Amino acid sequence: MWFKNLTLFRLDEQELPADAALVEVMETRRRPDCGPLEAFSVGFVSPFGPQHDGLLHSLAGYDLVALGQEKRVLPPAVINDVVAEKARAIEDESGRPPGKRRRRELAEAATTELLPKAFLVRSTNLAYIDRAQRLLVVDTTSDKVAEAVATEMREALGSFPAIPLAGEGDPSVLLTAWLAGSEPLPADFELGEECELRDPGDTHTVISARGQDLTAEEIREHLKSGKQVSRLGLIFDERLSFVLDAQLKVRKLKFLDLIQEKLGDSDGRGAEAELDARFALMTHELARLYTRLDALFTFA
Repeated sequence: MWFKNLTLFRLDEQELPADAALVEVMETRRRPDCGPLEAFSVGFVSPFGPQHDGLLHSLAGYDLVALGQEKRVLPPAVINDVVAEKARAIEDESGRPPGKRRRRELAEAATTELLPKAFLVRSTNLAYIDRAQRLLVVDTTSDKVAEAVATEMREALGSFPAIPLAGEGDPSVLLTAWLAGSEPLPADFELGEECELRDPGDTHTVISARGQDLTAEEIREHLKSGKQVSRLGLIFDERLSFVLDAQLKVRKLKFLDLIQEKLGDSDGRGAEAELDARFALMTHELARLYTRLDALFTFA
């Protein structure tokens, strides 16, 4: 269980409930099965998969949770085909095509008929609460998904003041300075092999570089022309590689060999013990990364 992306929310000073109390309120928001006439259901599920029942896994001040969603997939084209067939039958019988209101009624009837037969698609989004640093960390870069997790916590707790993380200034200014060399890159960071550059005056102009030497003259020419860094590949302390964007989201997160070696041989460890070890190591390393990014970007 390695998170691949990070969207961070700052939690305010409101006291978080203890683990036992948190489990109790999360049970009230356990994801229900999607009924035959329901298009969507959402709620908490076990972070360790459907074979497990517990909704919360707590370890050393970190609380792992998972938001589960079920969605019935009913393509509009299927409904349109049914409506078209019924509309033709009505026209053949009455001599004139059905109007807009009648077609809406046909579409509603087709949806009711077909929805129980639609395929169910399930998805799970992992997140954890860092109690010491008062963060909600969601494994996504999607604002919609991240907010869905925060919203479900609010619904469960009644109040869960989680605010998307932001820096005091514009992060792209410092990212651009690092890439241009006008500001020295911190000693514990290295440039990766990916960046995205944008023209502040033209939002449609985007330059993407992947698998390239970011110190190349071609990159510097784009910076000289006024483009700014919107995403920058970085390596932290030879342990984590990732792409940091101007919204302070962490993308394409990878845990490098120095971390993987710490896990050692998993032989003899059960599946739950293995997940425990990964979660402990991951949260420890991400807390180190967060502390460094906070020092550099001054999180509000």
